[in-house]
Amino acid sequence: MRRKVSKAVAAMLVAAMAMSMAACGSNNTEGNADNAGDAPGTEGAASAAAGEDTAADGETAPAADSDTNIGIVVKTAENAHFQDIAYGAVLAGQENGVKVTVQNTTTESDVAGQITMCEDLISAGVKALILTANDSDGVSTAVEAAHDANVPFVTVDTVINPDSNWENVADYMPVYIGVDHTEMAYNLAKQVFDSMDGKGNVIILQGVMAASSSQERTAGFKKAAEEYEGITVLESEQSGEYSMDKAYEVAKDFATKYDDIDAVLCCNDLMGLGVVNAFKDNGLTVGGEDGIKVVGIDGNYLALQSIEAGEMYASAYDWSILQGYYAVEQALALINGETIENDNIMTPYTVIDSANISDYIEHGAELDAWKMGTEITEVSDYMKGFVEMGEGL
Repeated sequence: MRRKVSKAVAAMLVAAMAMSMAACGSNNTEGNADNAGDAPGTEGAASAAAGEDTAADGETAPAADSDTNIGIVVKTAENAHFQDIAYGAVLAGQENGVKVTVQNTTTESDVAGQITMCEDLISAGVKALILTANDSDGVSTAVEAAHDANVPFVTVDTVINPDSNWENVADYMPVYIGVDHTEMAYNLAKQVFDSMDGKGNVIILQGVMAASSSQERTAGFKKAAEEYEGITVLESEQSGEYSMDKAYEVAKDFATKYDDIDAVLCCNDLMGLGVVNAFKDNGLTVGGEDGIKVVGIDGNYLALQSIEAGEMYASAYDWSILQGYYAVEQALALINGETIENDNIMTPYTVIDSANISDYIEHGAELDAWKMGTEITEVSDYMKGFVEMGEGL
């Protein structure tokens, strides 16, 4: 199954966007979508996207098959990364004429809430289940519940570690969709270090430590730091818990503890924004020629605005819109009994900084205006071209 966007419109937009990005210079790292090796296997908002609606090619989407409802549970509505995954999933559902029900926990640490939401969706009769796990080890119960109910399960963004009792992991988790978090963080860090002439004092701020995404991003940051003799890592074991507020509190301590900080590498954008705010409130300069370089990951709209304003230095975007889109495509393939040719799908990634921010800020704005889980009433020409551009990377 492939996308159904209007090729004529999208091709024109992709060409224009590609020319714009090329004109920005070559210092922005692009990952590719080539397939990597095999990956190891409350409260919230809930809504359904179904029925007739405007599809991505400008035509009316087919009426949803009332018997086909795909459930997706994401970590939180507060992080644009998961908003983006949900948007891609709803878009794919509307284009394929199936219902997509989106739910989210309030925080990224609510493992029990995720399990409950998954079990409730299974009980409600979803034909497939998609999950971005809050904890790589803590959600196997949800996977097992889906397996026992013969509901195909698609893992997105965060690897789920299998239960030791599962004889064949592929029977429980037949497909994973994500990004090479380690490579993405590694190349983001290298771009920062190169801009510092390979020397300076750096802090690495981890996310939720139990999540594989945080572990892998942290590993990428550390790997890059080890390759530069002039880079000194001041801190690398602190956690901001993927939270702006928590990162703010941690960064206040950094501001008083260290006299000389040159860069802070954060495992997501919300933490990056918290660090920026804490440093500013404590009289430290961020951004510009002489300020501290703060980076994050996700392409969060608030982070993009901060980059545009010259405060945050950069963000790495993992094309999470495609992760949600592909997840629904793979879920439909599993529902239809099709053979999964690739059980480990990797999306591309892009480092966004002041040189190419203009190509990504509109995506952030449109995503920010969409209420998670609702029907996508209109897809702009920009968004059509944006999705097509990501597929072409």
